[in-house]
Amino acid sequence: MTQKSLIINNLEFAINRLKLSDSLTTAQLPRLAELLVNQEKTHVQFQLSGTGKQFRQPSLHLNIKANLAVTCQRCLDEMLVNLNLNFDYLVSSTEISEAEENDEIDWLEANHEMDVGELIEDELLLALPIAPTHAHDCSKLNTQSGDKPNPFAALKGLIK
Repeated sequence: MTQKSLIINNLEFAINRLKLSDSLTTAQLPRLAELLVNQEKTHVQFQLSGTGKQFRQPSLHLNIKANLAVTCQRCLDEMLVNLNLNFDYLVSSTEISEAEENDEIDWLEANHEMDVGELIEDELLLALPIAPTHAHDCSKLNTQSGDKPNPFAALKGLIK
C-alpha cells in the first residue's frame, strides 16, 4: 500500500482559501502508533482550510477527529480516547506578536513544503492524556488500596 503525501505550500493554501479533508492511517502517524494499543481501531479524520486573513495575516483552521485505543493506566485494559480538536494558525515568515498574546491562535512558519500529516500527528500527541484512565470505575479492578475495612470500625460499636 502506498502512502499518499500530504505536502502543501501553507501560505498559498491559506491565501487561496483551499480545503483539504482526508483520513490518516497509523502508517502515516508512526510516533502516535507507538502509543496505541490496537492500531486497527485507530480512526483519524481531519479538515484543513485556509481561512483568508485573520489579524491581517493568512491563516489556517484545522479540525481533527480521532478515536485512539490506548491503555488505561489504572486497570491496564484497552480504552478509547475520543478527540475533537480545533486549531487556528497564523501563517507568516516571521513570528507574529498577536499569536503570542492569544492562546487560541498558533503561529506557523510559511513553508513551501509543509507536511500536514506531521502537523496533525504533533497536535494529537500533545492532546493525548499522559496517563489515560477510564472516567468510571475500571471493570477488571476488584480492589484498590484503601478498600480494606477499617479495623477500628468494629470497636466503634462497642463504645457507648
